[in-house]
Amino acid sequence: MRRTLPLALSTLLLAGAATAQQRASRSYDFVNSIGVNTHFTYTNTAYYQQPATLINAIQNLHVRHVRDGLAYSWVAPNLYAIHAQLAQAGILADLVTPNPQSGATAAQLDALLPNYPDVEAIEGPNEYDQTNNANWAVDLKAYLPTVWQAGENAHLTVIGPSFTQPASYSAIGVISGYMNFNNLHAYWGGRNPETWGWGGLDAQGHAYGSFEYDLDKENIDGPGVPVIMTESGYVASHTPTQGEIWEGTEAVYAPRLLLHAWNEGITRTYLYELMDDPSSTTGYGLLRYDLSPRPAYAAIANLTKLLADGSSTFAPETLNYSLTGNTTGVETTLLEKQDGSFWLAIWLKGSVYDVNALKPTPIDPQAVQLSISGGKNVRCIWSFDQSGNTSSTSVNSATVNLSVSSTIQLLKIS
Repeated sequence: MRRTLPLALSTLLLAGAATAQQRASRSYDFVNSIGVNTHFTYTNTAYYQQPATLINAIQNLHVRHVRDGLAYSWVAPNLYAIHAQLAQAGILADLVTPNPQSGATAAQLDALLPNYPDVEAIEGPNEYDQTNNANWAVDLKAYLPTVWQAGENAHLTVIGPSFTQPASYSAIGVISGYMNFNNLHAYWGGRNPETWGWGGLDAQGHAYGSFEYDLDKENIDGPGVPVIMTESGYVASHTPTQGEIWEGTEAVYAPRLLLHAWNEGITRTYLYELMDDPSSTTGYGLLRYDLSPRPAYAAIANLTKLLADGSSTFAPETLNYSLTGNTTGVETTLLEKQDGSFWLAIWLKGSVYDVNALKPTPIDPQAVQLSISGGKNVRCIWSFDQSGNTSSTSVNSATVNLSVSSTIQLLKIS
């Protein structure tokens, strides 16, 4: 159920030269795979106090999906009105259900869901393996049929519960019968999103901290079930401490995280989170406390603006092209719009920040030549920088010489 062509290509690129007949994904589907975590239930934040401003910020990201909580024991007076505003803005919500100790029944959840006109999915309890309940796995497994039934009754997608510990997947056992999508929380500790990992190996030989390690765990509780990453991101700061990165580094990594997750077959990635709020470490937000945008916000907004497309259904085509030169560590994502234009994202997937020494580790650009056959030419190249901004170069050639770097370049081919 995962898209394998982008991965196959990135593997070929490690060898130094690649010729590919690669089938694209729809550009609309990639943009539609991006979501952001919000906390509109937090009444002491701008989420609740300035919802129109935050909704506008989501729209400017060209994001159509948020992840928030399903209010159960207490509902803030304006919460349902905020979700009505989200629905009117075309933004849909994944709502995290309460924990098992709430005692919520399917009928009670059924009664609450109509108050959320934006709801598109409900999700099992959030990181319940962190509870002090020694019997958490037994209690959670007994509760999941309730969440599943509520989703079935409301004709909603059901996302499984999220975990924080590798051992939790074995503890819960196979729960694929209670979810349409498995749930992944993956953070990188300030490392690049394509990292090979930094911890011990699992039975498949993948190191802790890598996408491959995480997906191995997803196959324990949900074998064969497609994956949604409901939390991922970075803590960005002007003065990073351990586990944090510079704001400019986040602007480099955030677009790569979204593209690499897509290459890994992740159905949707919800970044954590839209804005800094008191419940989380300062720096998780794409917006600061004062709602000013961090560079990563600009980078994502520029990426999604360039790749935005209509939702019309079409079968993506293949593109014949070759990459030669120093292609070690080069990764690509190929997308197509409904007008027939191809959009190729290309970047170097190494680390640009040492999280242990707390200092930048710039990567030298690599000379790569792209050659396209079939009568198509590169028309324009957009280059991203560490401020999240782009510069463009007009081209009209089937062969272009690229200086591939750690920041993405986006090529329009038609």
